[in-house]
Amino acid sequence: MNPPPLRTNGMLPRMRSAFRWLTSVLFVAIVVQVGFAGYGAFDVIHKAEQASVSVPKKTIEDAFNAHSALGPIIVLLMLVLLIVSLAGRLGESHLKFSGGIFLLGILQFVLGVASTSVPWLGFLHAVNALAIYAAVALLAHRVWTEDRTSTATAATSASA
Repeated sequence: MNPPPLRTNGMLPRMRSAFRWLTSVLFVAIVVQVGFAGYGAFDVIHKAEQASVSVPKKTIEDAFNAHSALGPIIVLLMLVLLIVSLAGRLGESHLKFSGGIFLLGILQFVLGVASTSVPWLGFLHAVNALAIYAAVALLAHRVWTEDRTSTATAATSASA
């Protein structure tokens, strides 16, 4: 059974545009998230140098509050990206990329929570963050490049 045809009221271009902008917002959020992780690490070091005794666990946790708060928002954005890809019928490639990114996001969240009890998982949390960064950057680049290429091709075809 074939899916129902898309309405011709411009839904597809809007979904493609929403998808494009979501990839960009997600990319920026991931860069900010990495920055928050760096801030948390160096804030703890700074506080440890100032304290004459060891730094309490609460101080360490507080240093990572922004990082902890942004993580679930990023995973939610990843889910929205997947939904837009499905709803907009943007193609198998975008769907696979979005699904893979969402799965990496779920894994990242699990690794982040588990790393507090099993510290070596923190290594995997950091490596997975690099994979997420690379996947989102590649997808955003593809989407923005595809749109420019298709616009240029359409303009060339129209003038010929």
